[in-house]
Amino acid sequence: MSGGLNRVTRFATDGGRRDGEDRTLSLLAFDLRARQRVDGTALLHSHPVFGALTPAQVKQLACLARRRRIASGVTLFAKGDPGNELFAVVSGTMKITVSSSDGREAIITLLHSGEIFGEIALLDGQPRTADAVAMTDCDLMVIARRDFVGVLRSESKVATELIALLCARLRIANARIEETAFLDLPTRLARLLVQLREDNGAAAGRKKLTITQQKISEMLSTSRESVNKHLQVWAKREVIALKRGVIEVLAPQALAALGSGDEDRDGKDLGRPGE
Repeated sequence: MSGGLNRVTRFATDGGRRDGEDRTLSLLAFDLRARQRVDGTALLHSHPVFGALTPAQVKQLACLARRRRIASGVTLFAKGDPGNELFAVVSGTMKITVSSSDGREAIITLLHSGEIFGEIALLDGQPRTADAVAMTDCDLMVIARRDFVGVLRSESKVATELIALLCARLRIANARIEETAFLDLPTRLARLLVQLREDNGAAAGRKKLTITQQKISEMLSTSRESVNKHLQVWAKREVIALKRGVIEVLAPQALAALGSGDEDRDGKDLGRPGE
């Protein structure tokens, strides 16, 4: 990976158009997790991969790491770049994406404060497998390959935890492939909204998701028009409410039922708002 890359990200839209919604602040810009900041040493100590280290080892690794700040919309690294560094999100939200030859973008995952990324190319020495783009202004911790590999060689527990992390991400990837192959769009859309709501602090009663329909379509590998069609149906049934760049979940249990496939796709018998 090249730490000095500052290429502006390519926002892909159907037909090359950049919809007005995409000019709003990016996905989850006001998301609680995007605004959180964590101390670098505390981040490493609390992360499963580095939790096996002693406090002194964590402190030493944190001292070897450097900090980097990037603005919203900036590409940290692109697919095909060399992978010489591991990243941890101190604050902000990063997105990992792949793009087609005609410019369409698919979002693989979102990464918030406390999460690490860039480990695949770091470990196998091959080029980056995807793009990493800042969804918001981000503060990152950067660990050089030579320092990280040194830790792996001396601490078998760190290697074991890293394998567990990679396996967990592989399971998520397999689940997404299964959903794409066997579930219809309304079910996948409902599941995504439920997941975003949980990430956004559902337990604290937060109902609003700051996200554009274009970004949702990129996460589901479908068109914005298809996403809008189903959202409009659910809005009429008062499962959700739509505003520019915002989706408010009015009936969370009904939305979860749509994601489980237990309810009518047209939104009938979905329960009362506020469930």
